[in-house]
Amino acid sequence: MNLVELQRALRQLRLSGMAAGLEPRLLQAQTDTLAPIDFLSTLVSDELLRRQDRLPSATRARRSTPLTSTLTRR
Repeated sequence: MNLVELQRALRQLRLSGMAAGLEPRLLQAQTDTLAPIDFLSTLVSDELLRRQDRLPSATRARRSTPLTSTLTRR
């Protein structure tokens, strides 16, 4: 699997944080000679940070959406 296919698979698995950081993290792993477990942990950390950053905005969006009843009385 090449880099493009791996990024596509990560996005399909809804791991866009990992997909976005994959190339820079690969370069970091090569230059810093990271162990495989360290490389993987940085990718997982990237995904967790991305999800934490998106959580407050998603919560605000839900709160600002008014709830309306879909049932009407006749």
